[in-house]
Amino acid sequence: MPRYRSHIALTVWPLAVLFVVELARLWPALLGASSFAEESPASWLSLLIWTVLVLGSLAAYARGWSMLGSETAETAGPYRSNGCWRLQKLAGGLAWALVVSQLVLHWVMTVRVGPVAISQYELLREFLSRPAVMAFYVLGLGALGLFLSQGIAASFRAWGLARQPESSRWLEIAGTLTSAVLLLMAINVLSHFVTGRAYWMGP
Repeated sequence: MPRYRSHIALTVWPLAVLFVVELARLWPALLGASSFAEESPASWLSLLIWTVLVLGSLAAYARGWSMLGSETAETAGPYRSNGCWRLQKLAGGLAWALVVSQLVLHWVMTVRVGPVAISQYELLREFLSRPAVMAFYVLGLGALGLFLSQGIAASFRAWGLARQPESSRWLEIAGTLTSAVLLLMAINVLSHFVTGRAYWMGP
């Protein structure tokens, strides 16, 4: 069980924190370019710090899966079944592809226009409105939502909070709802950059 807890702590929660922080950074864009520039100023220092956090979290993710080794091939670890375990690895890979792509995009924008938030806002509007890019982001966000949903449920199991079938079911529902709310908030931000409008909080 301690190994399962370490696995969850290294794979699920760092990615969840990165997701929430990036969502909070982009959320002011819903009120327009000026609001984004004021609330989410860009700088080389913040980009370097974010890069270190992303790379550190990615290293923790790899370490977390290596801790389980081949054990989950028989026991499924903290996940409901072997199928859920394999699905979690797939979803995690797609989610990290999105995170790394977003980091690369930050670097490209900063090199191209400098640490100027309002200029980066316009580049995001131009880049994310491309159909192929939008499809990639929707796929990545869906994978991230699934990863967090299963990860939160696995956290409850690893810490012994879901020992009874009834409690396990309700905790899994809570995890699914939490990840669904975060996913809808991210789609809301993506919608703003793609179409110029958002489902809520937009102009």
